[in-house]
Amino acid sequence: MRILFTAATAEELHCAEIAYERISPSDAALLKVEFAVTGIGVAATCYHLTKILNPALPSEREPYDLVVNIGLAGSYSKEFPIGSVAHVTVEQFGDMGIETRGGFQTLFDYAMLDANTLPFVDGLLKVRDHYPVTGPLEGVKDANGITFQTITGIREHNLRRLESFSPHIESMEGAAFFYVCLMEKVPFIELRAVSNEVGERDKSRWDIRAAFSALESTCAQLLAKAAETAGGVL
Repeated sequence: MRILFTAATAEELHCAEIAYERISPSDAALLKVEFAVTGIGVAATCYHLTKILNPALPSEREPYDLVVNIGLAGSYSKEFPIGSVAHVTVEQFGDMGIETRGGFQTLFDYAMLDANTLPFVDGLLKVRDHYPVTGPLEGVKDANGITFQTITGIREHNLRRLESFSPHIESMEGAAFFYVCLMEKVPFIELRAVSNEVGERDKSRWDIRAAFSALESTCAQLLAKAAETAGGVL
């Protein structure tokens, strides 16, 4: 099974690298695992991920069985406390729209874009196929994600975002990752570890170490299940 792990930063990606180093030799023999830093934000993610999935040389176009995006996230919900990991099944571009006197409207609200324009479904980016591993990940809940290019510490703005989009977690790349994978028709999964509450700018109240530890454990669990699946189809 060929698996690609992606992350915005090398520090986030290192969680998957450590997890892979710790799997058993027998499991490692069943997997071909690659790693790529795709950069912070929507533009970098779209560019680098598309380039990886569509290499210039046809001889390098071996398809991936699974593409995984990992990283840190802020939480809007008590369902996802600091140190927990979310399996994001729905993503949205939270700042792709129009500011009006009545407030922010998405391109779908404003009827500039049909809500079912590929790859959107009712204005959302959704996981359409189960990723090819055996069974769910233990201790990991499904979540709605939202992607912003501006992280705000203004409480009123965050409350407005929560009311408008009903997200559980927030990142700067998730929707871009969904968009590219859906357009390229590759199986994918997004895993985000919560390091802070959305809007909390005091980094002394963040727990990046706990988030990285949880993300590493979840990556190890994913790799073990992938190896189990790969072994079952040999």
